[in-house]
This record gives sequence, C-alpha cells and structure tokens, in this order.
Amino acid sequence: MKPYLRGFVCIVMQLGAAAATVAGAEPNATTDSVKPTAIGVTREGNPIEAYIAEPNGYESKKIRVLLVSGLTGRNASGLLPKAGVDGELSISTVSLDRNAASDAKPGTHQFPPSGDFYQSPTQVEAQYLWRWIGMHAPDLVVEVVTGDAEEFHLPASSFPRLKTLSTHLPNLQVRPFSDEPLTCLNETSPCAVGIVPAMRVVAKTDAYWNTLKRALTESKLPPSSARIEIQKRLARTPEQVAAQLLEVYGKQLSSVQYIPALALVGRLRHELSREQKDAPVSPIVLAAVEPYLSSAKPTLAPKAGGSGTAGNLLFGELAAIIGEKRYVELVKAAADQAFDSDDKPREAMPAHSEMSDAVFMGCPILAQAGKLTGDDRYFDACLRNLRFMQKLCLRKDGLYRHSPLDESAWGRGNGFPALGLAWSLAEIPESYAGRAEMLDAFRNHMDAVLPHQDASGCWHQVIDHPESYREFTCTAMTTFALARGVRLGWLKSEKYDAAIKRGWDALRARIGTDGGLVDVCTGTGKMKSLRDYYDRTAILGRDDRGGAMALMVTTEMELYLRALGR
Repeated sequence: MKPYLRGFVCIVMQLGAAAATVAGAEPNATTDSVKPTAIGVTREGNPIEAYIAEPNGYESKKIRVLLVSGLTGRNASGLLPKAGVDGELSISTVSLDRNAASDAKPGTHQFPPSGDFYQSPTQVEAQYLWRWIGMHAPDLVVEVVTGDAEEFHLPASSFPRLKTLSTHLPNLQVRPFSDEPLTCLNETSPCAVGIVPAMRVVAKTDAYWNTLKRALTESKLPPSSARIEIQKRLARTPEQVAAQLLEVYGKQLSSVQYIPALALVGRLRHELSREQKDAPVSPIVLAAVEPYLSSAKPTLAPKAGGSGTAGNLLFGELAAIIGEKRYVELVKAAADQAFDSDDKPREAMPAHSEMSDAVFMGCPILAQAGKLTGDDRYFDACLRNLRFMQKLCLRKDGLYRHSPLDESAWGRGNGFPALGLAWSLAEIPESYAGRAEMLDAFRNHMDAVLPHQDASGCWHQVIDHPESYREFTCTAMTTFALARGVRLGWLKSEKYDAAIKRGWDALRARIGTDGGLVDVCTGTGKMKSLRDYYDRTAILGRDDRGGAMALMVTTEMELYLRALGR
C-alpha cells in the first residue's frame, strides 16, 4: 500500500472507531451506524477490517455474536450479515478474505497462533484475531465458509455450551471438526479470560443467516464464560484491583530502576493514605530500600541511565512521607546530574538517549528535588529538560515521535511524557514562573492524544495508527495523566471524564485477578520505522513493567474517584 493511501485508511479507521463508540454506547444502534475499524495490521501494512457492534458492551443484554470469514482462503465476505444491534442480537463481523485485508496465503491461518505476538511472518492476521476475540469476549463465534449446501457444524467440545442452540438448527452436524481453525476456541482461552464457544456455517448464499438468527434468538444463548469473567473484572473497585496486583508486584528493589520503583510507589500510595499521618509506612517498602540507605547498594549504577535516575523517585515519595534527610540526599544526588562538574546547568539530563521517554526519566526527579530542597534551580532544570526533549521529539500535531530516527508516535513514547508531566506538575508550586509553560505543554499533549482513544477505551501501540495493537502501558499512563489532571484541576472534567472511565474500564478488563495482563509492549529502544513499532512483542501474562504501570493508574484512580465522591 502506498504511504499516502495508508495514511488515508488510518484516518478512515480513526473516524470509524469514533463512530463505533457511539454505536457501542447506544443499545438500539442501527446497522448503518457501525463503521469500519481495524483489529490489526497485516504483514504488508494493511488494516484488518472489522465492523464491531457494542465494542465494549460486556454488560449488554443482547447475545453478542461474532462472524468471521476468510480463515480457509475461500472468499465468504459476501455471506456476512450487516453488523449492528438487530433484535436480540449484537452482531460484529471480521473478514480475513484475501481481497478484504489479508496478505496470508489461502488456508494458512492456524489457531491457536504460536510465536511472539504480533510478529509472525505468516500468521500475524491469526495472532491479531485470536487476542482480539479474547478481549471482545463474544457469546458465540461463527466461522462462515462457502459451500454447495447449507450446513451447521458444531464441534463436539462446544456441544455442552451450545446445546440449546443445537435444537433449533437444521442440518446440524456434531463431531470433532479438528481441521476447522476456530474449533480450538472451545477449549482454549485467547487472553486467559474464559472460553468463547465457536461453530462453523457452510453456505452458498446469505440465506443461512435467517436460520441462524432465529435459532440464536429462540435459544436465548447465555453469556460466554469470557464475557462473565470480564464482567467480574469490571465490577472491581480500584482498591480491589490494587490489592490483587500487590500480591504479585511491588515487593522488591533488586536495583534502582523505574520499573520496580514505580511498583513500590504504587504499594506506598495504596497502603498509606496521605490523610493518615500516623499510619505506618509499608514494611515491604522499607525493607526493599534499606540496603540503599546504608549505601550497601548504589542508587545510581554507572550504566543505569534514565531508568536508574527515575528509580530514585521512590526515595522522593518516602522523603515526602517520612521526612528523613537520607531520602532527600538520594533524590538530590540523582537530580544533580542536571549540572556539570562545575555545577553549571546542562541543557538536559545526560541519559536522555534522544527518546521521548526522558520527559519521564528526567523531569519528575528534578521537580521532586526542587520541592524537597526549596531550590528553584531544580525546577529550572526540569523545564530545560522538557524544552530539550520537545525540540527533539514533539511533532507539529502535538504527539511525540519516539526519537528523531522515525516519526512514529509510539504508544509508551507518549505515555512517558504524559506520566512525566503529570508527576512533575504535582511537585512544582504554582508560584514557580515556569510552571505555566509546563502546564500548557501537558494540556496540549492531552488534547492531542484524546482523539486517538479507541472505542474500547484503549490507546494503541502507535498512537495515531488504530490498526496497531491496543497497548496496555500507554493506556495506563495516559489514563493516569488524565485522572490526575482532572483531580487536581488542570483539565476540565466535562471534557475528559468519559475518556478516563473508558480507559479505566479497558484496563480493568485487561488486568487478571492473578496479575496477568493483556498486550504489554516489551522494552523498546529507538526504532527506525513504523513496522519496527508494529512488531514489538505484545506480552500476555505477568509483566513487571505492566504491573508497575497498572499500580500507578489504579492508585491514582482511587484518589480520582474519591475526589468525585464515588
């Protein structure tokens, strides 16, 4: 696909996602209101087109049905019904037919897909579809294929779940069907959320749909176990989510790096309310930092870089709570990197690596140092660091390119500036002259990212490419920034409250009770192309980076909802 065409398609997809949000929120949406969106991107860079009714309709009273074509290479896209809410049904469709989006050879889609997601040279469409089904959590998936006679194939493994449906279908065949791609859905959960029953329809015309629609309506198909699990996740309060996360994360500080440090900050914020001055500080946190207080371990390892600098934010949190001089000294030592050996200010923190990450890796520790010491030169350094990174990475549209190597607005590469400025602004007093400039930078960035939140509530691996995967950490960091911004009066609640709710719902749906997470981008340095960012591994399961960001947003949501009186 030509670059200018790909850009046009992305714009169409973004508009479609916005329209789908309206359709998902409206229980009686017409079929014409569901616009095309994307659930992934092919190896050739083409969006995988989908029509999604009620994209986050886990609480819908309708039977949620997903129809999929193209898995066997036989073009059946013309047999799919229109997507939308139709009577008792909420209908979504995905076409992997070659002429619709897929670059895979006919018959090559294999389920469940293997390998690192979403990188497969031959199975990337299957990888995207597989995990998307898990998070969409329909009540039934129907694979539609072309044939000479109308038949309904029900895998034996799905029969107990679809028994009521089977009594209303003619020409029903119940057997193993081991050669059918989505049969494994009946036994395997794509995102560890639960089972989604699946069946196959063979048809010559779209007349089969009237039969299937009637059978689905009459059978009153119950919600899938996947949907029930997500409903349970969405019923959790931030306090409950934090308690579950803390069973896994925020227990150690083997080295001073931002990932374990933020998890411990999350533990502090959850276990110690700032209003309860006499409450004990978490013994787990105190035990984790003790070796660094005694200098048994270094707080600024030579090769730790920006991650090591940001890891010292934990000591700033403790200094604000306990007030011990040693914590202040550690923060000051990290912040003093902003000055050279002659104590003259540097243009930026030295470990910026030309990446937008440095807005977080450098600015908050400088803001902490200024607040703890009362020395405005740290605030000045914080502002200089921001200006330097904006020159390198801020695009004209208000998003951050990850680095000067490529224009791609990487998801976490925008999450870092969002989190970094939200943290810094909370430390910098309103009396500081440069604060207004930083606040404007924060507001402008939030305005730029807001339109790119999709109908499910997520932001994506590449912010302005909705065909890239829904990425957990950038959604967490952006939701954190918005929630803090509204809570502290920097952002207008009427503009951002709905986005905060959608983001929080998307995150809760993707946080398992065991600390497992869905689609956390692996560690990422400077990439050289959009394709490089598409292909960064999306982690499913427990992940320390994702867990830390989950704790940050969860504990901020505790404060946000408390401030709203909810």
